[in-house]
Amino acid sequence: MGLLGNLFEKKICDVCGEEIKLLGNRKLEDGNLCKKCASKLSPWFDERRHSTVDQIKEQLAYRETNQNKISEFRTGQVYGQGSQKLYVDSSAGRFAVAYDKDFQGGNPDILDCSQVTACDLDIKENRTEEKRTVDGKSVSYTPPRYKYSYDFYVTLRVNHPYFDDMKFKINSSSVDTGNTCMTGGGAAGWKVTSAAGLRNSMNMNKYNECVTIGDDIKNMVYGWMGRGVQQNTNQQNLDQAQQALDMVQQMKQAAMAQPMQQGFPGQQQMNQGFAQQSMQQAAPAAAMAGAVTAGAQMTCPFCDAVMTPVGGKCPICEGQL
Repeated sequence: MGLLGNLFEKKICDVCGEEIKLLGNRKLEDGNLCKKCASKLSPWFDERRHSTVDQIKEQLAYRETNQNKISEFRTGQVYGQGSQKLYVDSSAGRFAVAYDKDFQGGNPDILDCSQVTACDLDIKENRTEEKRTVDGKSVSYTPPRYKYSYDFYVTLRVNHPYFDDMKFKINSSSVDTGNTCMTGGGAAGWKVTSAAGLRNSMNMNKYNECVTIGDDIKNMVYGWMGRGVQQNTNQQNLDQAQQALDMVQQMKQAAMAQPMQQGFPGQQQMNQGFAQQSMQQAAPAAAMAGAVTAGAQMTCPFCDAVMTPVGGKCPICEGQL
């Protein structure tokens, strides 16, 4: 009777003061919240049960302010193929992750690009074993055979008072690759194997397309975080190193072009000293150029992905560069 009594006991929302209908109560740390008020909270917020009434009131005040930002939001770029997408207002330096139909009416959280602290990319691998029928029984193949499909997720880590991350799927439906495992048999990672059977198939194209979307988002986020400046600095270092190498090469060629004259005792020693000095100047310049090149991005000629080579290979398609 005690449980039933609590169930049918009249409850009042401690936020709006309205009576809470049956099964409509949302417990707070020190009170009750009605279903209507709970629906106004951020969709990324998951600490309701550990929040106080005052904290919920503060968040609802923030949500009202956020609603005013939506009318000012000017979508410049949209990333993703699923029901949730990343919307970016580059002119104002803001972004939102929202369902298409809810962008205006759903009050999605509008964040400043500077609030992003990290971007995680993840590919979830789904594996289903194929079996055959022998004597009316379903048995495994030897060795076992599997069918694979993949889903692609982006998680934005953010500095926000009411939530820490925003995770959404960028593909509209799972990408089916049949019997081909796209992760080399290991844990699913953000890469594409060089499976020749799928090189020109629609499934490979779809897989590559989703990976490209994830890479584009991460590169953009790195720019928000200031890493784009570092990439520009690397390119400047590369240019300076190449200029140093060119200058040293010109100096060496000019020195070698001068004839050795036996009548000047110090001439041979001077030329040797000049050549040695040139080599000493070339060594650090060459080292700097090689170091920067190793970390520089390029476009893979096999899969057209913008990537950083690893071990002389494309980390996306594993093509030998």
